[in-house]
Amino acid sequence: MLTIRGLNTFYGAIQALEDVSIDVEQGEIVSIIGSNGAGKSTLLRSISGLVKPRSGTVDFEGSTIQELGSDQIVRRGIGHSPEGRRIFTNMSVLENLQLGAFTRSDGEIQKDMDHVMERFPRLRERLKQNAGTLSGGEQQMLAIGRALMSRPKLLLLDEPSMGLAPNLVTEIFRIILDINKEGVTVLVVEQNAFRALEIAHRAYVLETGKIVLSDTGQALLTNPKVKEAYLGG
Repeated sequence: MLTIRGLNTFYGAIQALEDVSIDVEQGEIVSIIGSNGAGKSTLLRSISGLVKPRSGTVDFEGSTIQELGSDQIVRRGIGHSPEGRRIFTNMSVLENLQLGAFTRSDGEIQKDMDHVMERFPRLRERLKQNAGTLSGGEQQMLAIGRALMSRPKLLLLDEPSMGLAPNLVTEIFRIILDINKEGVTVLVVEQNAFRALEIAHRAYVLETGKIVLSDTGQALLTNPKVKEAYLGG
C-alpha cells in the first residue's frame, strides 16, 4: 500500500530523515519507535504532505504522492492524527469532526459521524462543547475521530498515547486494534515502545533520522538491543 524509498527530509540545513525506506502492506499495523527527536513525526509529516522531502519517493497504492498537497493526499485516502492532537480548540467537537470530512462530497458523511460517535461515546456527550475544554484523553479521541472522518485507507497516528493516564493508554491502543480490524491500515509513531510493538504486525526502529532495525513487532519485543534501549532492559 505504502512504499517509501530513500527519503531525505530537511528543516533548513538540518537533516531530519536520512535515506529512510519503509513498506506498509494493506491491512497491517506498522509501528515506528525511537527516542524523542529521532525523526518519527517528520516521517509522518513527509507522508501526509505537511513537509516536503528534498529527495526520495513516497508511493501510495502505486502512485507517487510526495509532490501533492496535503489536501490531495487526504483525498487519496491518507488520514493523519498529528502529534499534540492539534484540534481546533475554539470550535465545538461537532465542528472539528465535520472539518475532518472537508474533502468529501459523498452522501455517507453522517453515517461515518454516527460510527465515530459509537466508537467514542464520550464525544457524543460533548458534541456542542468547545474542544479546548475536553480532557487530554477526550482530545486524543477527537483527533483520531477527526482523521477517521476523511474515511482513510491508511491512518497515520503520531504519539497517540502522549500525556495520557495508563488506563486511557490501554483504551487508545484497544481502539487502534479495532480500527485496524475494520479494514483500516495503520502506521503509528509512538514513544511507548512496548505498546507500539505489542500491537504491530511489523515495526521499524528510527534513530537520528535513520532506520536501524526492522522486524515483526513480537521479534523486536524480544530483541536485546531494543529491550535495552527502549523497554527498560
